[in-house]
Amino acid sequence: MPPPTFSFPRLRRPALGLSLLIVAAAGAAAPEADPAIIPAGKYIVNNNTWGKQHSPGGHEDVYVSGATSPLSWGARYNWPVGDAPYQVKAFPSIISGWHFGLWSKGSGLPVRLAKRRMIVTSGSFTVTNPGMQNVAYDCWFHRVKRPGKGDHPTDELMIWVARFGGAGPLGKLQGKVELGGATWNVYRGETGWNVFSFVRVENARSWTIDVRDFTDYLVSVKGWLEKEKYLTSVQFGSEIFKTDGDSSLEVKDYRCDVQ
Repeated sequence: MPPPTFSFPRLRRPALGLSLLIVAAAGAAAPEADPAIIPAGKYIVNNNTWGKQHSPGGHEDVYVSGATSPLSWGARYNWPVGDAPYQVKAFPSIISGWHFGLWSKGSGLPVRLAKRRMIVTSGSFTVTNPGMQNVAYDCWFHRVKRPGKGDHPTDELMIWVARFGGAGPLGKLQGKVELGGATWNVYRGETGWNVFSFVRVENARSWTIDVRDFTDYLVSVKGWLEKEKYLTSVQFGSEIFKTDGDSSLEVKDYRCDVQ
């Protein structure tokens, strides 16, 4: 039986002040490294601690094994609840494409939705001592092909492959849909841009999905997303609201390929 869900506002700010580290660490003792990145082939592993001000005693670091796809990466973290229980404290993640002015190299992005390119992505994960958090994709869309730092997205697509501790998405439940061999609850909300969230009814520990299945549903079935927009970024990681002590995320055999 899936855990209960609490839907609540999910605030977001872009990651700024990026620096290059082999192991990227962030916490109260090292704010200058918040957030930090690790280039890894056609990906970037991002120690994104954008909500850390709500849990100043928290800390996190990310690591990566290898520089070719598929690759393995992970994060170690401890995020006390702080002053905002339903505020994301961090999103340790792996990036393909755009991230608020930063671009990974060789990702195959951006792609115009009208082209209907397959974007196949897969992997497996383990969360040790899960708190209130998801394990999810975060995909971004723009009207312009090559957005820069000041080009804010128009739409955001989240694909939750797992959730723990009652974590829930932004917006209101719109219904259920079968995509890619799984059942998803569909949510729609707004936070300065449109947010569409697909939350898997049953948690998955390993998966293979085509992002095109979800964008086709938004464009052709619901009419919520314009086909002339560009998918500029596919990110995968964990939005962490709070933990009870030291926790970790380990991702193995991750890949994201534009075909």
